[in-house]
Amino acid sequence: MPANYKIKCEAIEVKSDSGYCPGSAKCRVGETYTIGPRTPDPPMCGRAFHAIHPMALAMRFSDTMVCEKPPGQMEVACPDGFVVFRLSRITKS
Repeated sequence: MPANYKIKCEAIEVKSDSGYCPGSAKCRVGETYTIGPRTPDPPMCGRAFHAIHPMALAMRFSDTMVCEKPPGQMEVACPDGFVVFRLSRITKS
C-alpha cells in the first residue's frame, strides 16, 4: 500500500515585534495544524496554506524526501516571510 500520512504543521517562528503575523490571520508561534485528506484542521491562513501545500502533499505520499532535514521534517516560510512552519510526517495513527 502506498504511503498516505498526515502532516503536522507547526508555526515555529514569527518575525514581528508583536509575536503575531501582521497579516489578517494573525498566526502566532505554537499554532499547530494537521494536513490530511480533509485539510487543514483547524483552518489556517490561506496564503500560508498555499505555500505549504506542495511540500506537505509530497510528504503525505512519500516515506522520505531528499530535502527533509532532519529526516521526516522540513521548514517552509509563508509567502510574506513572516511565519516559518515546520512540517512533520505523522507516522503513528
